[in-house]
Amino acid sequence: MNGLFDELGRKIANKWLTTLLIPGLLWVCTAVLAWHLGWRHAFDPHSALPILHRLGTGHLAGKTVLVVVSALIVAVGAGIAADGLSTLLRSFWVAPVRNAPSRWLRNVRRERWERADRNMEAVSERALRTGDGSEIDAAWARRDAISPIHPVHATWIGDRLRENQRRVQRAYGLDLATTWPRLWAVAPDPIRADIGVAQENFANAARIVAWALLYGLLGFLWGPALLIAVGVLYVGARRARSATEVLCQLVESCVDLYAVDLAERLRIPCAGVFSREVGESISELLRKDRV
Repeated sequence: MNGLFDELGRKIANKWLTTLLIPGLLWVCTAVLAWHLGWRHAFDPHSALPILHRLGTGHLAGKTVLVVVSALIVAVGAGIAADGLSTLLRSFWVAPVRNAPSRWLRNVRRERWERADRNMEAVSERALRTGDGSEIDAAWARRDAISPIHPVHATWIGDRLRENQRRVQRAYGLDLATTWPRLWAVAPDPIRADIGVAQENFANAARIVAWALLYGLLGFLWGPALLIAVGVLYVGARRARSATEVLCQLVESCVDLYAVDLAERLRIPCAGVFSREVGESISELLRKDRV
C-alpha cells in the first residue's frame, strides 16, 4: 500500500510540475520582460540587462529568497488560471450555440463551408467533363478542414463530435450520448486506457490554448509576446483537432467492437450481429422510453 501511495504521489507531483509550475515560470519570465521592456524596447536585448544585474550576486540572501518565492507563487497562480481557462475552452468547443458570439462564429464558419462546398461541387462537375479528378481530394479536404458537416457548432471540434454521434446513429441506430456510459462499463481495459489518453491529450491541448491567451494578454505590454501567443495558439489548436479526431475514432471503434457485448449484457437478442433494430432497442431501453 505504501508503494501505491508513493507512486500516486510521484504522478501527482510530476503532473503539477509539468502542467502548472514550469509553464507558469515561463509565463512569469515573459511577464517580467514585458513589464520592463514594453513596446519601446521590445526588440532591444540590452534593455534587459538591468534585470539580470538586479538578480545577480549583489542581492541579499533574504531578498533572493523573497524573489524566488514570489515568482513561484505567481507561476502557480498563472498555472491555475490557465487550467481553469482550459476547462472553459473545452466547454465552449463542444457546447451548442446559445449566445451571440458563438452564433456569429457558427455563421462565419457556415459561410466559409458553403463556399467550399460549392467549390467542391464545381470541381466534381469539371472532373466528370474532363475525366481529371486530381483536384477532388484537395477540394474535399478544404471543406472538411472547416467542418466535417454543415456547421452546427461554433467550432470544428463540436461539429466533429456531433458527426461522430450521427455516424453511430446512422450505422447502428444507437443514441451515443445515452449509450456511452453503459458501453464504457463493458469495454475492456486496453481501449479504455487508449480513450483516457486521448481525453488527456485533448485536455492538454486546451491548456496550451489557454496559455496562448495568457501570453496574448502580455502582448498589450510587449510586442514579442503576441508572436509567442500566435505560435502557442497554433500548436494548441492543431493538437486539439488531432486529439479530437483520435478520440472520435476510438469511440467509434469501441462501438463497433463491443456494442454486441452491451446488447448481451442487457439481454437484448442479437445473435452476434448488431443491427439497427438492436441499436434502436438499446437506445429505447436506456432512455427509459418504455416507462
